[in-house]
Amino acid sequence: MADVNTLIYFEDKKGSKGLTIYPRELSITWGNDKRYWKWFGILLESQDFKVAEIPKLLDVCWLDIKGKFDMSRLTAGIKYEVGFIVMLKEPVSGWQNNPVTLRLDLPDETSQSRNIDLSNVPRNEWKTLVIGEFTASKVAGDVLFSMKEIKKGYWKKGVIIKSVVVRPVYN
Repeated sequence: MADVNTLIYFEDKKGSKGLTIYPRELSITWGNDKRYWKWFGILLESQDFKVAEIPKLLDVCWLDIKGKFDMSRLTAGIKYEVGFIVMLKEPVSGWQNNPVTLRLDLPDETSQSRNIDLSNVPRNEWKTLVIGEFTASKVAGDVLFSMKEIKKGYWKKGVIIKSVVVRPVYN
Protein backbone atom coordinates (compact mmCIF):
# COMPACT_ATOMS: atom_id res chain seq x y z
CA MET A 1 0.00 0.00 0.00
CA ALA A 2 1.16 3.50 -0.84
CA ASP A 3 0.70 6.48 1.44
CA VAL A 4 -0.88 9.71 0.20
CA ASN A 5 -0.17 12.73 2.40
CA THR A 6 0.11 15.49 -0.15
CA LEU A 7 -1.91 17.16 -2.85
CA ILE A 8 -3.03 15.23 -5.89
CA TYR A 9 -3.98 16.82 -9.21
CA PHE A 10 -6.52 15.00 -11.38
CA GLU A 11 -8.49 15.48 -14.61
CA ASP A 12 -12.22 14.91 -14.78
CA LYS A 13 -14.06 13.27 -17.69
CA LYS A 14 -14.27 16.62 -19.52
CA GLY A 15 -10.50 17.22 -19.26
CA SER A 16 -10.65 19.92 -16.58
CA LYS A 17 -8.07 19.78 -13.83
CA GLY A 18 -8.99 19.41 -10.17
CA LEU A 19 -7.17 18.95 -6.91
CA THR A 20 -7.43 16.90 -3.71
CA ILE A 21 -5.47 18.21 -0.72
CA TYR A 22 -4.88 15.75 2.12
CA PRO A 23 -4.66 16.91 5.77
CA ARG A 24 -0.87 16.63 6.17
CA GLU A 25 -0.63 19.46 3.58
CA LEU A 26 -2.82 21.68 5.78
CA SER A 27 -1.80 23.91 8.65
CA ILE A 28 -3.80 22.64 11.65
CA THR A 29 -3.31 24.49 14.93
CA TRP A 30 -2.11 21.92 17.50
CA GLY A 31 -2.41 19.29 14.75
CA ASN A 32 0.60 17.31 15.96
CA ASP A 33 -0.38 17.41 19.63
CA LYS A 34 -1.89 14.03 20.58
CA ARG A 35 -3.95 15.66 23.32
CA TYR A 36 -6.01 17.50 20.68
CA TRP A 37 -5.90 15.49 17.44
CA LYS A 38 -5.67 11.76 16.70
CA TRP A 39 -4.20 10.85 13.30
CA PHE A 40 -5.02 7.54 11.65
CA GLY A 41 -4.86 5.92 8.21
CA ILE A 42 -7.86 5.57 5.94
CA LEU A 43 -7.99 3.43 2.81
CA LEU A 44 -8.96 5.61 -0.14
CA GLU A 45 -11.43 4.55 -2.77
CA SER A 46 -8.95 3.69 -5.49
CA GLN A 47 -7.69 0.67 -7.35
CA ASP A 48 -4.14 0.94 -6.00
CA PHE A 49 -4.99 0.77 -2.28
CA LYS A 50 -3.61 4.12 -1.21
CA VAL A 51 -3.81 5.20 2.43
CA ALA A 52 -4.17 8.80 3.58
CA GLU A 53 -3.40 9.93 7.10
CA ILE A 54 -6.34 11.95 8.46
CA PRO A 55 -7.05 13.63 11.82
CA LYS A 56 -9.95 13.38 14.26
CA LEU A 57 -10.49 16.30 16.60
CA LEU A 58 -10.31 15.09 20.22
CA ASP A 59 -10.76 18.44 21.96
CA VAL A 60 -9.79 22.04 21.17
CA CYS A 61 -11.20 25.45 21.93
CA TRP A 62 -9.26 27.11 19.08
CA LEU A 63 -10.08 25.49 15.72
CA ASP A 64 -7.89 26.87 12.95
CA ILE A 65 -7.24 24.90 9.74
CA LYS A 66 -5.62 26.61 6.72
CA GLY A 67 -4.29 25.66 3.33
CA LYS A 68 -3.48 26.97 -0.13
CA PHE A 69 -2.93 26.00 -3.75
CA ASP A 70 -1.71 27.75 -6.90
CA MET A 71 -4.53 28.96 -9.19
CA SER A 72 -2.37 28.49 -12.30
CA ARG A 73 -2.45 24.70 -11.83
CA LEU A 74 -6.19 24.66 -12.64
CA THR A 75 -7.95 24.93 -16.02
CA ALA A 76 -8.48 28.62 -16.89
CA GLY A 77 -12.08 29.60 -17.59
CA ILE A 78 -13.59 26.72 -15.61
CA LYS A 79 -15.78 27.34 -12.56
CA TYR A 80 -14.56 25.52 -9.42
CA GLU A 81 -15.84 24.87 -5.93
CA VAL A 82 -13.59 24.36 -2.92
CA GLY A 83 -14.79 22.30 0.01
CA PHE A 84 -13.66 20.52 3.16
CA ILE A 85 -14.69 16.85 3.22
CA VAL A 86 -15.53 16.05 6.83
CA MET A 87 -17.34 13.56 9.03
CA LEU A 88 -18.76 14.04 12.51
CA LYS A 89 -18.22 10.98 14.67
CA GLU A 90 -19.15 10.49 18.33
CA PRO A 91 -18.27 11.79 20.77
CA VAL A 92 -19.33 15.12 19.21
CA SER A 93 -19.72 18.32 21.23
CA GLY A 94 -19.11 22.06 21.26
CA TRP A 95 -20.71 22.87 17.91
CA GLN A 96 -24.24 23.84 19.02
CA ASN A 97 -24.74 27.59 18.39
CA ASN A 98 -21.03 27.77 17.65
CA PRO A 99 -20.59 27.91 13.85
CA VAL A 100 -17.30 27.51 12.04
CA THR A 101 -16.27 30.15 9.51
CA LEU A 102 -15.19 28.89 6.09
CA ARG A 103 -13.16 31.40 4.07
CA LEU A 104 -11.74 31.54 0.55
CA ASP A 105 -9.24 34.24 -0.52
CA LEU A 106 -8.44 34.55 -4.23
CA PRO A 107 -5.32 35.99 -5.92
CA ASP A 108 -7.35 38.97 -7.19
CA GLU A 109 -7.80 39.97 -3.51
CA THR A 110 -11.49 39.05 -3.40
CA SER A 111 -12.74 36.79 -0.65
CA GLN A 112 -15.77 34.75 0.31
CA SER A 113 -16.80 33.49 3.72
CA ARG A 114 -19.70 31.64 5.24
CA ASN A 115 -20.65 30.25 8.62
CA ILE A 116 -21.74 26.64 9.04
CA ASP A 117 -23.31 25.10 12.13
CA LEU A 118 -21.67 21.67 12.33
CA SER A 119 -24.27 20.49 14.84
CA ASN A 120 -26.64 20.19 11.83
CA VAL A 121 -24.27 17.96 9.83
CA PRO A 122 -25.35 14.27 9.80
CA ARG A 123 -23.15 11.91 11.81
CA ASN A 124 -21.04 9.05 10.42
CA GLU A 125 -21.05 10.08 6.76
CA TRP A 126 -18.69 12.14 4.64
CA LYS A 127 -20.04 15.59 3.80
CA THR A 128 -18.56 18.35 1.66
CA LEU A 129 -18.65 21.74 3.36
CA VAL A 130 -18.43 24.07 0.36
CA ILE A 131 -16.22 27.05 1.15
CA GLY A 132 -16.90 28.94 -2.06
CA GLU A 133 -16.73 29.03 -5.85
CA PHE A 134 -14.60 30.89 -8.39
CA THR A 135 -13.66 30.84 -12.05
CA ALA A 136 -10.02 29.93 -12.59
CA SER A 137 -7.82 32.35 -14.50
CA LYS A 138 -4.36 32.07 -16.01
CA VAL A 139 -3.06 34.44 -13.35
CA ALA A 140 -0.62 32.74 -11.00
CA GLY A 141 -1.17 33.18 -7.32
CA ASP A 142 -2.25 31.30 -4.25
CA VAL A 143 -5.85 30.55 -3.39
CA LEU A 144 -6.09 30.48 0.42
CA PHE A 145 -8.81 28.65 2.34
CA SER A 146 -9.61 28.07 5.99
CA MET A 147 -12.00 26.65 8.58
CA LYS A 148 -11.99 28.50 11.90
CA GLU A 149 -13.79 28.91 15.18
CA ILE A 150 -11.62 30.98 17.49
CA LYS A 151 -14.03 33.52 18.95
CA LYS A 152 -16.19 31.83 21.56
CA GLY A 153 -13.67 29.59 23.34
CA TYR A 154 -15.96 26.55 23.60
CA TRP A 155 -14.27 23.16 23.60
CA LYS A 156 -15.13 21.21 20.46
CA LYS A 157 -14.69 17.58 19.44
CA GLY A 158 -15.73 14.94 16.95
CA VAL A 159 -14.90 16.28 13.48
CA ILE A 160 -12.71 14.23 11.11
CA ILE A 161 -10.99 15.98 8.18
CA LYS A 162 -10.64 13.70 5.13
CA SER A 163 -9.42 16.24 2.57
CA VAL A 164 -10.08 19.48 0.77
CA VAL A 165 -11.36 19.14 -2.77
CA VAL A 166 -11.09 21.66 -5.61
CA ARG A 167 -13.36 20.42 -8.37
CA PRO A 168 -15.01 21.74 -11.52
CA VAL A 169 -18.66 22.77 -11.26
CA TYR A 170 -20.83 22.36 -14.33
CA ASN A 171 -24.27 23.99 -14.35
